[in-house]
Amino acid sequence: MTRAKAYKLTPTELRVLLAVAGIGGVSEVANALGVSAETVKTHLSRVFQKTRSKRQADLVRIVGSFANPVVR
Repeated sequence: MTRAKAYKLTPTELRVLLAVAGIGGVSEVANALGVSAETVKTHLSRVFQKTRSKRQADLVRIVGSFANPVVR
């Protein structure tokens, strides 16, 4: 099971999460995805809830963990 599935992220939430990690702020992500800043904020809010994160830096760490899964 991928981490995105573990967090139960929708494809759009995952796209926003990856864009935030790769691009940065809400307005830049909105421009890159061709949506409004309010739309990005809505999806980002859901991502924060589902990942139990509070800061964008936490989301960047989560994205980093997608590529480097913890072996148990």
